[in-house]
Amino acid sequence: MKKLLAIFAAGLLFTACNQTNQSEKAGVDVAAVKTIELHVTGMTCEGCENTVMKAVNQLEGVTESTASHVKELTVVSYDTTLTNTEAITAAIEKVGYTVEGPAMKQEPVE
Repeated sequence: MKKLLAIFAAGLLFTACNQTNQSEKAGVDVAAVKTIELHVTGMTCEGCENTVMKAVNQLEGVTESTASHVKELTVVSYDTTLTNTEAITAAIEKVGYTVEGPAMKQEPVE
């Protein structure tokens, strides 16, 4: 059992060490990276979140993305010289979800 766990741990370590940082993609201008928050509806589960992130990450210039069906929020960091909000919105809508615009910032209640 210990040997099996050791093999599993080594595999995880190898995988983690061999993943490339998205910001190291060829042609990305780190100084031009912007992060946007979009209000996305229609996501109902983690599978939906993964679908949205996969669609967005395929765009040239996207360096990172996250999605939350609970918060109806998708956060995308991208190189503004390679893509834009319209392309990101189109990619999300192409896979079946609705972008209702920028996420609204909630002010803290005093």
